[in-house]
Amino acid sequence: MGFNPRVCVIAGNITPIDVITHVPILCEEAEIPYVYVSSKEDLANAGATKRPTCCVLVLSKPTKGELAEDEQKKLKAEYDQVSTEVSALAASLF
Repeated sequence: MGFNPRVCVIAGNITPIDVITHVPILCEEAEIPYVYVSSKEDLANAGATKRPTCCVLVLSKPTKGELAEDEQKKLKAEYDQVSTEVSALAASLF
């Protein structure tokens, strides 16, 4: 099926900002939806790490083998919903 869902989450309180200014451009070029969260500490907690984190790319792909076709369809439907919500949230900020 070739479906490789991904979403980028970027912390908004990174200093200097130059550290992450290229990330949205890369996401747009790769057609990866992205969204900002307010805190690098919150992003680290969500990612189960103790270090503040500037961005996280969330992938949904099995580590070995392939998913069954029905699982792929379910995953694609869920991803489409998340992608639509992230894109709508990003558009509402402008």
